[in-house]
Amino acid sequence: MLYTLCSHLHTEVSSMPFKVSDTFIEENQVVAVLSGGTEAQFLDLLKEKKLDLKRPIYLLVSEFSNSLPAALEILSFIRQRNGMAKIMQHPTDIIFPDPSDTDSLTRVPLEKVLHNDKKMRLGIVGKPSDWLIASQVNYKEVLDKTNSELVDIPFEEISSLGEVDPGMKGAEAIYERMKEIVQKYKLDGISVRCFDLFTTVKNTGCVAISKLNDFGIPAGCEGDIPVLLTLMACKKLTGEPGFMGNPARITSDGKILLAKCTIALSMTEKHEYTTHFESGIGVAIHGEVAPGEYTLVKLSNDMKRLLAVNVTVTGCQYEQNLCRTQIWIQSTPIVAQYLLTSPLSNHHVLIKGHHAAKFWRP
Repeated sequence: MLYTLCSHLHTEVSSMPFKVSDTFIEENQVVAVLSGGTEAQFLDLLKEKKLDLKRPIYLLVSEFSNSLPAALEILSFIRQRNGMAKIMQHPTDIIFPDPSDTDSLTRVPLEKVLHNDKKMRLGIVGKPSDWLIASQVNYKEVLDKTNSELVDIPFEEISSLGEVDPGMKGAEAIYERMKEIVQKYKLDGISVRCFDLFTTVKNTGCVAISKLNDFGIPAGCEGDIPVLLTLMACKKLTGEPGFMGNPARITSDGKILLAKCTIALSMTEKHEYTTHFESGIGVAIHGEVAPGEYTLVKLSNDMKRLLAVNVTVTGCQYEQNLCRTQIWIQSTPIVAQYLLTSPLSNHHVLIKGHHAAKFWRP
């Protein structure tokens, strides 16, 4: 049986990424993930018993519209429940590799990665986005393991701004309000359910997230708590701000395209302001970073595994049908296999410099 998932935000999606045979569809559980923001639709299929996690699931993806990032989150969710899934990037991509081949890439985090001597306060403005189905955390476990208190903050703290200017003036107003929230709640880090800004204040949080990271306050999008914890660890161990990105394209030889609509400007060589990708409104950032040494990092939602690998940025690009900051990194085939078979979730964090050893050695 074939099911298609597509968000109403992605109006440019009109067809399947590629064709598979009718026989393949009849014999297997096949889900075409046409765009980002569709992970909750996958949960609906499970609730309606149209899919069975006891049987393998094939996830068809394209190189556009955050199709692959959504599939990575779905794949992580399935694996967390001991199910089997396969990301298909082309019609013949049907072999299930052994996910244990990449086990050595992710390790148990050292205490220095997790624990903070000082109690930290991390604000979550609004709840995490509905599509973060593999990125839920236990608040008590976060406090016990990291000495970080997660503070739920009503979304009205931002939406009470009302409709703001659709350009930079409005983006700056959101930044000023988020700074006030940081001060009011005495926060050390913050994440915001940013997509709800589009329908309330009619602008984006991209500039605010960028500026907070440059100001020294780790800040993330979509209310993603594991990414916020990752950003906090990166800042603590390296002093560097992080770029929270979607792996939007992955090749078997280890090339990975990370994309997101915001980046700390201190990480960039040059930048320009444009509109947000999915919504087409407000202000987003297309930033370009210098080629060279970087580190890709991600902490799992249960804080039991950590990825930290040295990579090389080879260049940047700009295409209309992806999030606005688009960075190509060169990793290794085993890192590509990790992402395609056993990712800790969708979002990963990129920081300047080769710092992987700082996460693994006492």
